[in-house]
Amino acid sequence: MERRVFFYDDRDLESCHGLHLAYGPVTKLGLIDWPRPEWEMASASVFAGAVVEMPGGGWRCYYSGRTPPEQGGFGLALAESADGTRWEKPGLGQLEIDGANTNRIVFENAPEDGSFTQPQVVLLPDGSWRMWSWWHAHSIGYCRYWPAESDDGIRWRLLDMDRPAVMHPSDCELGQNAWVAGLTAAGAEDRFAHQRRMDWNEAKRLRSNDATYVYWNDAARRFEMYSVWLLPCDPESYRYTPHDNAPRVLRTIHRRESADGLSWSDPEMLILADEHDPMHQEFYHLAVQPDGEWHIGMLGHYRCWEQTMDLELCFSRDGHRWERPLRGGWVPRGDLDEIDCMSIYPTSRLIDMGERWRLLYRGGNARHNRQLPEGVAEARQETFVADAPKGRFVGLATTDRALGALTLRRFNHGAECITVDAEVHGRLQAELRDPYGRPLPGFELNSCALTTGDSQRHVLTWEGGKTSAEYRYDVVSLRIEVEDGVVYSVGV
Repeated sequence: MERRVFFYDDRDLESCHGLHLAYGPVTKLGLIDWPRPEWEMASASVFAGAVVEMPGGGWRCYYSGRTPPEQGGFGLALAESADGTRWEKPGLGQLEIDGANTNRIVFENAPEDGSFTQPQVVLLPDGSWRMWSWWHAHSIGYCRYWPAESDDGIRWRLLDMDRPAVMHPSDCELGQNAWVAGLTAAGAEDRFAHQRRMDWNEAKRLRSNDATYVYWNDAARRFEMYSVWLLPCDPESYRYTPHDNAPRVLRTIHRRESADGLSWSDPEMLILADEHDPMHQEFYHLAVQPDGEWHIGMLGHYRCWEQTMDLELCFSRDGHRWERPLRGGWVPRGDLDEIDCMSIYPTSRLIDMGERWRLLYRGGNARHNRQLPEGVAEARQETFVADAPKGRFVGLATTDRALGALTLRRFNHGAECITVDAEVHGRLQAELRDPYGRPLPGFELNSCALTTGDSQRHVLTWEGGKTSAEYRYDVVSLRIEVEDGVVYSVGV
């Protein structure tokens, strides 16, 4: 059986010279093809929204959208697509605006105050549905992440409102102390101290921030949450950014687990800025896409001083240890005259389009602190679409006018033959070696047929058209040399 070796970490690499990591190609397709009703005011936000593949085919996207002030200002909404390309916003019969049936979701037992944003939706194996969304009711002292359930993914009921999954620091239980982290006690004075019902340490344990993503892990039979944890940032700190909207905190990423989606584990810290990051690096969110043995992370790469938001790819084999081989944006932000020039925010997952992945993302032209860059007259945000070929998230690219070489660690050769996913404008050759690093007779580098062109399955052959088949299920290693090209993976 073939195993594909990717270069998201160096576990399979014995050595690598003259090659550097590079993102694979991404094609930006422009605005999403869906209706834009006037009352939504072009402010539909798929950021921290959920994409769900339907059992009978097609997709649903749960997102946040503005509504007129008398309807709460913000609410949850649903869009559907048969092919992942053209989207519709069906009337759900739950909220009328200006006399028109809308695609808005209203909880059967919704509170009178506040609004809901950033819905995370999971379709469970038994056909039932779960949702978590942020309830913003600051005027009455609450900001928390509430669970809900549904039989069809359309009509929803909030579950135990006294058991939030996590809470924002501005919730009354945490002292309405929105931008101070590392507290040992709730604020001494606040407007809603009389509403506190929780033990302080339990409330502190559930502290988080918005921009939260939730998934069902069917193999482990558990829910998994990836969210934000806030670290204190004093004004004297060299990481302090006075013009940020929350200058006294540093945003990092943490993870939790739950068997029932109601009671969640203690926070496990995952991603914090380190010595390889820019001085004012923070992390705003982590969306996760399963892909074979890997978890593909779409990380909110927040350059706090510049106030820009990029989508950085990171990678994990188990969801706990994450590698960040390329510390910058995967989907290029637009030029200053384009709407997505300052920020890119993803939904929960990628859409499987067969040979490629599709990403829905929110792009905006304002800085995170809502200030406009010089030359931008009006703040705008829209939902965009981008595509990327499968298997080509990250590759090893040659340096101009230089030879690149990599050697794989010893492996048991289970594939029918060795294949290479590569775009080669010059040449690529390989040498098959025994477990001790010696070239196997007839499989030396200079006996390898020249490989060139762009293919996800270049078959390596040697003199006489031989493939590596005779060494199937033997332990071997492989050296690859390439000029003017990018190697994305090797099938061994």
